[in-house]
Amino acid sequence: MKFELWISWRYFITKQRERFISAISIIAILGIAIGVMALIGTLGVMTGFGNQLREKIIGANAHVMIRGDSSIKEYKDLEDKLGKLEYVESVTENIQGQAFFYYGNKTSSLSVRGINPETESRVTKIKEYIKKGKFLIQDEEIIVGKELATYLGLEIGSEISLGSPITGDIKIFEVAGIFNSGYYEYDSNLVLVTISDAQQLFGFLDSVTEVGLRLKNPRLANSHKQDIVSFVGPKYRIKTWMDINKNLLSALKLEKLVMFLVVALIVLVASFNIASTLIVTVTKKIKDIGILSSIGTTASSIAKIFAFGGLFLGIIGIILGIGGGLLVCYGIKNIHHFLEIPQDIYYFDRIPVAFNLQDLIWISISAILICFLSTIYPAWRASKLNAIDALRYE
Repeated sequence: MKFELWISWRYFITKQRERFISAISIIAILGIAIGVMALIGTLGVMTGFGNQLREKIIGANAHVMIRGDSSIKEYKDLEDKLGKLEYVESVTENIQGQAFFYYGNKTSSLSVRGINPETESRVTKIKEYIKKGKFLIQDEEIIVGKELATYLGLEIGSEISLGSPITGDIKIFEVAGIFNSGYYEYDSNLVLVTISDAQQLFGFLDSVTEVGLRLKNPRLANSHKQDIVSFVGPKYRIKTWMDINKNLLSALKLEKLVMFLVVALIVLVASFNIASTLIVTVTKKIKDIGILSSIGTTASSIAKIFAFGGLFLGIIGIILGIGGGLLVCYGIKNIHHFLEIPQDIYYFDRIPVAFNLQDLIWISISAILICFLSTIYPAWRASKLNAIDALRYE
């Protein structure tokens, strides 16, 4: 193996009387580098957007939601038990329901969440999303999302009425806070009131509809789900933030996979240049191949020499592409210094970029595999050259 590697290195990398890393070789290397760079940049942005969206979803909700068939009366005891689990960071109770809002001549339905402000801030990040007003609301006060406030023209101190489809009661609330999670579904459709107000609105008396858990590692929510089901018993229904947003998360994964396959075509096209380089090199090295064959070099060793040469070119391109891709990600992440991004439209002041080692490994493996496949035919042709014919025509 050392023999084939040494010959291949001399043919394709080091300087000799003739330079075999010709223009076509440089183009092949640059093609692979550009393809890998584009892959890293694209997946970096896709991962960044995905992570940011997950943060918005997780930030506005508990990681695990425990619900009863109708309501949970013994929620205090349940919270004490769940709070002792080693993977649970904090616990809170709330009431989830639908209500109608009335403001001026406008009316529609809303998602209403009754919260305990003291414990809610330990489980969700709604407190961090407050842009105006306060989070520690009292009875007959309400927190609304930015999109809803803009649509209705609400300000701190405005009054809005909520009507219950269960009891038929209508209750007037004063706007005490406006939050901006950056996720339109929540900012336009979610309002927060105190648990006591929600209990009156929906007729739950001293019970709640849900107990929420904040986990130490939210990505392990589905892994802990079965353990929680066994712990609380069959009378409760358990849902994780992944269950609730299953379709959205699946769409993000599929979109990332499709983008990977599309951009990988750049690497595939560049690999044809590697094949061309090897074919040209085989033509130039017919005499050398004949000499190697005449001294007993096997066909498989000759094939390895040219296969290794193609891999050398591919690996150089991949290394350059990784370096360039990381620079591209850095540039995209800091483009806000030169390009202003309107936050009122995109909810962020910079393009989110994130990259993980797993993506880098997959990109490298895929690129190496494509480069290797491009060497098979030229290497096979080189191994099939007849030593006598090769020397006769030289």
